Amino acid sequence: MHHQVSATTVRSENYNHVFALSSSFSTSSMSQPQLRNARASIARVLRLLQRRKSTTAFLLALILLTSVLEITVPFLTQRLIDGIIRSVKGGNHFALQSLIASLAAIFASVATTRVLRSIYNYRLFVTVTSTEDEIKGNAFENFLRSDMEALTKTNSGQVMGCLDRGASAVYIILYEIMGQNLIPPLIIFTGVFGALLFKSWLIALTVFLPLPVYLLIVGRFSAPMHDLEQKVNAGFERVGKEYYDIAGNVSTVKKFSQEGREAGLQRRLLSEARIPQFCAERKWAVIENIQTLIATAGRVIVIGLGGWFVLHGRCTVGEYVLYIALQDMLFGPMSQLSILLPKLRRNLARAEGLFDILDRKHRLVDAPGAIALPPLKGCVEVRNLSFRYPEAGDWTLQNVSLKVPAGSTVALVGRSGTGKTTFMNLLLRCYDPQHGCILIDGVDIRYGTQESLRRQIAVVPQEVDLFSRTVAENIRYGSPHATHLDIESAARTALAHDFICRSKDGYETEVGERGLRLSGGERQRIGIARAIVRNPEILLLDEATSHLDTESEHLIRAAMQRVAHGRTCFIIAHRLSTIRHADMAVVFANGGIEAVGTHHDLLHRSPTYARLHQLHADKSDDHITEESYKPELVELAS
Repeated sequence: MHHQVSATTVRSENYNHVFALSSSFSTSSMSQPQLRNARASIARVLRLLQRRKSTTAFLLALILLTSVLEITVPFLTQRLIDGIIRSVKGGNHFALQSLIASLAAIFASVATTRVLRSIYNYRLFVTVTSTEDEIKGNAFENFLRSDMEALTKTNSGQVMGCLDRGASAVYIILYEIMGQNLIPPLIIFTGVFGALLFKSWLIALTVFLPLPVYLLIVGRFSAPMHDLEQKVNAGFERVGKEYYDIAGNVSTVKKFSQEGREAGLQRRLLSEARIPQFCAERKWAVIENIQTLIATAGRVIVIGLGGWFVLHGRCTVGEYVLYIALQDMLFGPMSQLSILLPKLRRNLARAEGLFDILDRKHRLVDAPGAIALPPLKGCVEVRNLSFRYPEAGDWTLQNVSLKVPAGSTVALVGRSGTGKTTFMNLLLRCYDPQHGCILIDGVDIRYGTQESLRRQIAVVPQEVDLFSRTVAENIRYGSPHATHLDIESAARTALAHDFICRSKDGYETEVGERGLRLSGGERQRIGIARAIVRNPEILLLDEATSHLDTESEHLIRAAMQRVAHGRTCFIIAHRLSTIRHADMAVVFANGGIEAVGTHHDLLHRSPTYARLHQLHADKSDDHITEESYKPELVELAS
């Protein structure tokens, strides 16, 4: 079940069953901010049930009734025993009818208690799991809505781990701690202690006396467990992190023949993590023995005192049995305190990580009153735009202005780091510029909704990102209402239909993690088909480079030409022929735009483009690489 925590977590929780009991009951061991944070976290977890008030009230009423019936059984047993003893002594006649009635009452109470408890457990499970799914889904959605700046600083593996651990912590707090091991036992504790006070205040005091002694002694012995827990958790978190990292890069491990080394690293990390774990296990054994001795001493005292009462006629045998039964019911909740409070604090910390993701504020949001941008009809205009990345000293793009009529194909040219990809991201509004703006048909995209902007844009990067789903699902991604005919038509246009049909299951073929079951060229054509089925007004393409074989590259170029026809298209160009056939080209250099124009215009306006043309014009291979931008190559070529 997904609610079962890992073996590591379970084991580490066992080590901390009795950690800092005294601090759990005393505010002096916690700073005021820590205490406020803990209270706020508990309150927030409980507030998750606000939308289910009627169900929560029903559950509380149900467990209260169940607890009352549970406490009733020892009293019925007392009456039965005392009645039988009186009958044996000849004090009165305990009829068979009374015996059967008492036994029936006990059976009915126990059976009803079990039935009600089963209903309570099931309804509690449904309520808590629904709450868990809701909070995890909301946090995940908020993560997905993070702006690009936040995502570049985020480790996705850590976020997923935080979501899983936080959601499991919410389940543990609401179901295991509150719903099963805290609220019902507290009701039992209150009821039993009140019953004992009513029957014999001396017995009640004797039962309660071991609790403070127990907390003081065990709290002292358990103090070092906190540091050990941290070491154990840190060790196994490192193991988990390495597992995640290696699993995500297993192909690289194989390519470099590092299987043995990585397996050895895992064994070493596990061995190191076990050292504090074994130490904690030994200390836990000592603490557990102390806990057992104190609890046993309390039970023995109650049994002895009750026996003394019987011998001196201060209570009946039935009452004696009642005291022992109630004592067992009382010591159950008391013994759980050493488990629950450290477990609660640990899971509150994990839940806080989930709340951090849920509460994360986004810098890039829709403006108040943002409008739905209509489909592009006139032009895309970049006006006096300047942008630099946070914490960067230099401008990536500075004072850039550009006007692109709808339906035009624009080639973006420039070496790495000159701002081509940044320009694409700004068009998508993954970032907002510090100065200037981008307008679609005269409307600043910052005053339109992000959804309406991106709905009319499709992106085909060099390395197409595919999901571990079927071919059809990957093509349909971003266009959920596309029919199979739409998908097939898009695949034909992208020149992908033939290789898809040759696959084992056709359009239902699973592409594997990140599409690794497909070749690079096949992934690129699936990406193009995905853009076609979206039917966008604006296309952002990153032209394939020479890492593809000749046939795949030819097919991809043909597919790109088809998809670009009749649309406003921005292409990061890696071929001189692409630039020649574009309606205009933009040369990026030195933090801005060096020149804008057609192929012939740029030969005169752009020194960078003139060098590229001189280097590649008379060659069969017109691929533009990073080396192409080096001036010394032009001198060698000439």
